[in-house]
Amino acid sequence: MSQNTESNKSDPNRSGSGWSEILSGQYAVYTLLLTMGTILFAVNSFVVSTIMPSIAAEIGGMQYYSWSFSLFAVGSVIGGASAGPMRDALGDRTSYAGAGLMMVIGLVGAALADDMLVLVFWRFFQGLGGGAIVAQSYGMVGSMYPAHLRGRILSVISTVWGVATLIGPGFGAIFAELGNWRGAFWGLGVLSILITLAAWKIIQSTEGHGKLSAIPYRRLILLGSSVLLLSLTSQVDDNLMRGLLIAASVILAVFVFRLDARAEKPMLPRKAMDIFSTMGMAYWAMLLSTVILIFLNVYSTLYLQVLHGASPLVAAYLAAIMSFAWTTGAFIVATWTGQRELISILSGMILMLIGTIGLALFVTSGPVLYLSFAFFAIGFGTGLFNNPLIQRAIAAADDDERHIAGAAVQTIRTVAFAFGGALAGLIATMGGLGPVARPEPETLAHAMNWVYGVNVIFAVAALMVTIPLILQARRQIAEKLAAE
Repeated sequence: MSQNTESNKSDPNRSGSGWSEILSGQYAVYTLLLTMGTILFAVNSFVVSTIMPSIAAEIGGMQYYSWSFSLFAVGSVIGGASAGPMRDALGDRTSYAGAGLMMVIGLVGAALADDMLVLVFWRFFQGLGGGAIVAQSYGMVGSMYPAHLRGRILSVISTVWGVATLIGPGFGAIFAELGNWRGAFWGLGVLSILITLAAWKIIQSTEGHGKLSAIPYRRLILLGSSVLLLSLTSQVDDNLMRGLLIAASVILAVFVFRLDARAEKPMLPRKAMDIFSTMGMAYWAMLLSTVILIFLNVYSTLYLQVLHGASPLVAAYLAAIMSFAWTTGAFIVATWTGQRELISILSGMILMLIGTIGLALFVTSGPVLYLSFAFFAIGFGTGLFNNPLIQRAIAAADDDERHIAGAAVQTIRTVAFAFGGALAGLIATMGGLGPVARPEPETLAHAMNWVYGVNVIFAVAALMVTIPLILQARRQIAEKLAAE
């Protein structure tokens, strides 16, 4: 699992291989591992989004509501960035199974929690395990699959998220409707144990060097601290203090990324944050679009229930429309290349902006049908641009950074997930959302207008980053054609 296959030397422009190539032969086991790890992470995300209103209603702690997402993301960032060094130190099987065991511990702890802060702590543990699992899975996309198969395997990942969309909300809503949200965590714990055991049996044992000193502890602690500083803004009332915390968070994050770029063994490719490079523009577009998605997901089931009278199950599946549309869009563009790929990226970003504006307009007034159209536009747009952006980021990496470029996709997303969750909580708090078990409709409506209004700004920024990426790619295609 840690070494490149000879097939990676295949012609990158080859496009005639069938879907069966990633489901049989030497790629089958990698596809299975990638699928299992992704579905565990994805189902966990959708289940928790569904049961969070029930959790807050029982144990309180509404002021920490968004922390259950942002701290999970902090753990995911640390787990994802540690995945490579852990694999080198402990070997493939031990590191993967260890990540699964960490997820199990986090789920059991959350099931036993009787306080929101305790639950948030165990959500951090879930993030550690889940981030490491998914990072190793995405790493395989860059290191194990040749260029002509990456679009297809990324479409498989999108399908897995679609399956999780089908299973996760329904699974969580069943327990929410029964008033037993703890059962959802117990059920996920059993699933995690089964997947961990399967991984132990499937993954070939490899020897690691046994040294854990290669893990970038300082950078990980600093990055986690940056997200925590931003999360703390939702806990203070003084705007000056909020401003200082935001400034400190941003400065610390910039320092970490600069430190990482100069490190001997960086967590991210060296040009990952260079917004003037192809790789940097692709990663920045992914980061901004992920912030948009977490803004949508943090409070979606809450406002659908409180403002529009939806049951937990109906609210969950209304929000899940976005992921179904994502899967559809991803399959449509799975084999697109060249100019068609650029069209898919641009049109996807435009659809995301349209959907984000629609949600900002109708989040409080409805009707729910309009919100459904907005969810679909955002999801379908994401499906159009997501996989092509990932492929461009991986293709822009040097050979020795190809695996890092793949694993960095999850790191970038979880960083955005963490900052997005914390920022959404800050904006909601500034909009009037307080520490109550179930907010009044008028209070929640005012807060959601703020959250989704700000979200439009991120959608505009994502489109602005994408335009120069497309122009640069068009010039490269024209130059290539002229040379031929």
